[in-house]
Amino acid sequence: MRFLTSDEILGRVRDVVSGAKESVKVASAWIKGKNFEELLSLLEGKGIELEVILRSSELQDMIITDERVFRRIRELGGKVYLCRRLHAKFVVADDERAVVGSANFTDAGLSDMSYGNIEAGVLLEDPKDVKEVVEYFRRVKEEHSVEFGEDLVGFVLNPVTHESFEFLSLVKDLPVKSFVEVQDGDQTVLARVTTLYAYDMSFFANPFTSQESGVFAPLEDFKKIFSASSDQDWRKSALFAYTGQKGEVWIATADVVGTIRDESIDSLKSPFPVGKPVYRASGSTLRGVLKRNFSGKEMGRPVRAGVLRDTDIEALIDGEEVTRKHMLIIGTTGSGKSYFATRFLERLASSYEDIHIFVFDPHGEYAEPLKETLGEEAVEHIPLEDTLFPIYPDELAELVVEAGYSNLVRGNSNLARNNMSKLSKAIKPSLRLTALRHRNLKEVICDIDAEEEVKEEILNHLSTIYGEGMISNQSSIYLRLMDALNSQSKTVVIDFSRITDPNTRVNIAGLLMQELFLMAREDRRDRLILLEEAHNFAPEKSFGDVSGGKDNLSLTMARKIASEGRKFNLGMITITQRPAQVSKYVLSQMNTQAMFRTINSADLDAISSLVEYAGEEVIRTLPALTTGTGVISGIGVPFPLVIEVK
Repeated sequence: MRFLTSDEILGRVRDVVSGAKESVKVASAWIKGKNFEELLSLLEGKGIELEVILRSSELQDMIITDERVFRRIRELGGKVYLCRRLHAKFVVADDERAVVGSANFTDAGLSDMSYGNIEAGVLLEDPKDVKEVVEYFRRVKEEHSVEFGEDLVGFVLNPVTHESFEFLSLVKDLPVKSFVEVQDGDQTVLARVTTLYAYDMSFFANPFTSQESGVFAPLEDFKKIFSASSDQDWRKSALFAYTGQKGEVWIATADVVGTIRDESIDSLKSPFPVGKPVYRASGSTLRGVLKRNFSGKEMGRPVRAGVLRDTDIEALIDGEEVTRKHMLIIGTTGSGKSYFATRFLERLASSYEDIHIFVFDPHGEYAEPLKETLGEEAVEHIPLEDTLFPIYPDELAELVVEAGYSNLVRGNSNLARNNMSKLSKAIKPSLRLTALRHRNLKEVICDIDAEEEVKEEILNHLSTIYGEGMISNQSSIYLRLMDALNSQSKTVVIDFSRITDPNTRVNIAGLLMQELFLMAREDRRDRLILLEEAHNFAPEKSFGDVSGGKDNLSLTMARKIASEGRKFNLGMITITQRPAQVSKYVLSQMNTQAMFRTINSADLDAISSLVEYAGEEVIRTLPALTTGTGVISGIGVPFPLVIEVK
């Protein structure tokens, strides 16, 4: 150890800094002037790790430590830490040599006795002595200082509750819905920005009294902070000096998501202190917590949904929760919902070795995109030819009536009763029982009691109205449906795009869902049904020519699978652009939601009443979402997420 006078301090500090090869650590209450800038110039181009601790207890500290200091440290890639109670002054190089003394790193402190302050110090070169200084620097930095950088966005205002808090924002364009974090002891408090208010500078002066408000700092001080310098780093430090009792121009509110320890989420039990710094949530914080579902458990089958908006952080959905407890995908045309659905199915199929996915595709949009990603062998495309496929005797009887022969099937005559009995034996709401598995409608109609000429007229009429194929291809359609059910491909796309009769569409969909439910009940294999444009299959009320009653087997089975499918590992994804027109019972069972731009007020009301996990504040954002941006909520994610589909 060597004692240093004022005449020697600057020279020894210069020697220590110039000899640095790896790191330089500086602690000084105040820093300013050409002597310090000269010291920093010795580090140019050397790639030295630079860390500086400053005092920021009151505005006067930042008036002394001016903006040029922050600019030069930033240019060298250095880090700044702020400590309210710092009074120590020292510099360490490579954790091997140190100068400790009374001198601040200002021109007055680092000058000889003929000019500046009269200071004293010591040069430390003994490894044991230097190690103690390094450890002290670490303690001050980690236990008593605030790390300062681009991720610092503000400081907490009162009141703070276990549910929300306000903070003074240093970023005027801080994105609403973005995540921020506050360090409170050994826990990280994660929160989501909900609002950002802008206030005029006059807010800080009380217009109703001749005196300035005691709640806020003197107006002149705020003018110094916000007008005296354009350097952001200096402004942040100056504002830090006022934390806890001063005001700001931008005030944000944030809802507490929870506290994080070891990547697990818990509720915030009690408020944290006012004045805490607020940072943008770090990638490590978010990546860890986003691997968990709503219950806080690690995801059983994490499936990529996209990235958190304005970040590159991967957003995940627990595929296990989707396949067991269902998912809803909503959005207007062009909002990105179908693209999301396709990408999600691809990733879900890739992550599950043994899942069997059935896509009910009304427009023929899914087969090719899925094949491109999963491969030809992994996707079986089942295009259905246009057909009539009645499952109730009354449907076939109505065709006879339509041809002008109601007496054959209507009324109480023996003829009508006998014919309805024959139709009832042939036409069943079951693929296992219907005669259409080996016969067509022409053959069934020919079995009724009527003159041959009459039967011929009925068939001619139906052929003219519907086409010959639609009344003669039932057994081939049955075989196609059995191909779908027995397929060994991981993903089966049932293409309804050629089906023109609405009743046939819901009949076939209902028969398939019924068989899938029975199969799931027998073998418990993981299966997933996707209903695209679900309002066509499971309407809340009669929709066009589609019934909303018990005669709609598709609706009946959708309700059954929604309520009971989870017991048999049979999941469902419902997709619609008109949630108000989908069965409310079905929607209420969709426990994970992917919501894209939705504008219609009736649809927004339906979502609000049925989607319990999102909340009103999330629902209000849906009309303003851009294409490809959505909100994921429910049990498949830890908390509602705003994502970009990528």
